Amino acid sequence: MQNWNAPSLLILFKYIFPAMKNLVYCAIVPVFLLSASCGQKKEMPAAGKESKVVTARIEVAVVLEQEIAFPVRATGLVISKNEAKPSFKVGGVIKRTFADAGDNVFKGMLLATLDMSEINAQVAQAENGLEKARRDLQRARNLLADSAATLEQVQNAETAFRLAEETRAIVVFNRQYAEVRAPINGKVVQRLSREGEITGPGMPVFYIVGTGSSDWRIKAGVTDRDWVRVRVGNPVVLQFDAFPGEEFRGEVSEIAQTVNPQSGTFDVEVQLNGKPPRLAAGMVAALEIQPRTEGADLVIPVDALIEADGETGAVFLIDDSLRAVRRPVRIKAITQQGILLKSGLKAGDRVATTGGAFLQQGSKVSIIE
Repeated sequence: MQNWNAPSLLILFKYIFPAMKNLVYCAIVPVFLLSASCGQKKEMPAAGKESKVVTARIEVAVVLEQEIAFPVRATGLVISKNEAKPSFKVGGVIKRTFADAGDNVFKGMLLATLDMSEINAQVAQAENGLEKARRDLQRARNLLADSAATLEQVQNAETAFRLAEETRAIVVFNRQYAEVRAPINGKVVQRLSREGEITGPGMPVFYIVGTGSSDWRIKAGVTDRDWVRVRVGNPVVLQFDAFPGEEFRGEVSEIAQTVNPQSGTFDVEVQLNGKPPRLAAGMVAALEIQPRTEGADLVIPVDALIEADGETGAVFLIDDSLRAVRRPVRIKAITQQGILLKSGLKAGDRVATTGGAFLQQGSKVSIIE
């Protein structure tokens, strides 16, 4: 075997390899072009022949027009529509209280009294002042008859007498309201003041809520989208956490016209029909409000949707030539009856259901009866 030294390798790379490279190019390029030409001819279909059309077997549903009242669901709290915070008309020291938290009270029941020492003293002072004004008036009239007093002095005495009468009437009236009586039938939720404490005019002493059948309400918050659908008188189905498995009936009794700044929703009040169960303020209830229908909606099955994003979606419409046409739709709501549409289809259209997810635009279909 011949040994290659450095001078020999230089001669080989300089003169022999360039010549061999030209020979390789001349041999390879025609072969490559011939292969490319043959490949293009192989991919083109033969003249007069058509590609095979695959027919997909699917089920379809007809777009229906129905009146569907989908419910408004919310969570509410039990409240008493009738509540009161009775207080004293005048200030003073609380002498006695006759009710405590949890006690049932009736309208007119005595709940608390003030120490009457100061109030009785004010009444006595007013009566003495009235008596003095009466004597002054009589004296002025006698002096006027003897020409020893002027008419102005008599008039001033008469005015002072009337003022004394009004002062006495005020303190006597206040003495009548130096006690607290229940203004409604209900239950004492909280006693706000105790015996021996000093209270001022108008300061609440008790917090009372009505417990009659007509007093209880369930207050819930709904969004503005649901608020426009709810009307006074709409029937409501209620379920309380305290009574699992039981359903109660009611109706919407009041709808707020302004948003609640704390929750950002609109308050809706529901009144129970018939005698309510044993309720307490703060109990939780699940509400299902049934608004009245406002016209027919287009309805399609849930499995007709091939895609959805918020209020937008798409279905495959099957035209008269039994081909699939992708059609965008706008969704109004999803209910147990199906998908309610705002637009995109019309009543009587056929949409693909089972097998529709595997279709493409223009796919030929065969309907499974």
